Amino acid sequence: MIGSQVRTAVYLLAWVIIGLIAIDVLINVLFAYPRDPKVTNPSMLRQYFEYGRSTEGQLRRMTRENPSETAPITLSGWYAPLRAVEFPEKSPGSIVTIYGMSHAQGLGYALGRVSDRFTPRLVCAPGATTNWSYGAYLRDRGGGKSRAVVLAFMSQNLPMIAAMSPMTWTLDLPMPYTADRFYLANGSLQVIHPPYESFAQYVETFDDPVEWSAARRFFSENDPFYNNLIFSSSILDHSALLRLLRRAYEQSYLRSRRRAVLDQTGFQPDSEAIRIARAIIHQFAIQARRDGMIPVIYIVNKLGYSDYAFQALSPELRADHVPYLSSHVIASPNDPREYLPDSHFTEEVNDKLANALVKVIEKAEASQVAVVSAATP
Repeated sequence: MIGSQVRTAVYLLAWVIIGLIAIDVLINVLFAYPRDPKVTNPSMLRQYFEYGRSTEGQLRRMTRENPSETAPITLSGWYAPLRAVEFPEKSPGSIVTIYGMSHAQGLGYALGRVSDRFTPRLVCAPGATTNWSYGAYLRDRGGGKSRAVVLAFMSQNLPMIAAMSPMTWTLDLPMPYTADRFYLANGSLQVIHPPYESFAQYVETFDDPVEWSAARRFFSENDPFYNNLIFSSSILDHSALLRLLRRAYEQSYLRSRRRAVLDQTGFQPDSEAIRIARAIIHQFAIQARRDGMIPVIYIVNKLGYSDYAFQALSPELRADHVPYLSSHVIASPNDPREYLPDSHFTEEVNDKLANALVKVIEKAEASQVAVVSAATP
């Protein structure tokens, strides 16, 4: 009797396994992700069943040596060459260079719309964390002609300020561009540069197994978001069902890393990311002022994150008297009407933020004049 029940259970289990394998194979055939890296908008089902593929597996599908054939997202954000969006200068000394992510870019375009005096100059990358932006500033220094320089922070990616590439944390659309890794040693801000800084160097490294293995070790040692199970290609990539399980793990892993710094409930002031952010503000202000430019910090408070990013950074802003613009004053991070479906601000909000930025810069200019006048005999 017992032997018969065991045989029945084994029989049923075998059919379940065979059924799951058949379903898995069918999904991979019917909903295979397009092989053309320039296809960026596949069907929802194809995109859904691609979730959980390793970062390396996605990069392999996206990357081509020829820039005209590679996925467009693989070309963005590289330090070398550092690309700036330039506009015709409205008047001498009018340029305001903005370093940051797409939200910072939106602020820059709005500045061009609302101001008759200030000319935006944009050095931005998709999803850029502040360490990328600060690294870009150090290489660019306002382009040598800026009246003011704006460095952007964003609540949603503030925890990633120690990450060396968005490919270690943008799990569903990894972007291969790299960023400087800043860290504190004896109270001083230090930097580790990435193993490659251009698209051409990335392709060369990615196509060489030895060099790519060395690059993965480098990221593993220096990027706190690197996770080998998520990053490295494996047999899991060949199963749609196992990919979905890995994606569940990815989401859990990313939430835990965020929660250690800042999430919808608050921030951890003693975390490494917050300490690095405050040190970057301090150094940025010193360097910009030394170069004769007005430093401005732009804080993007995303929907659902309250003003926690501003609270986390405000002690350094006050201590160093750094001019700043925090979006929560203009757009409530608890009001979805202020945001587009893709989480960016509406054009109306960006225009209000740009007008506020003009006032911040003009106030800083007035303070400089007052200081000079007081110092004049």
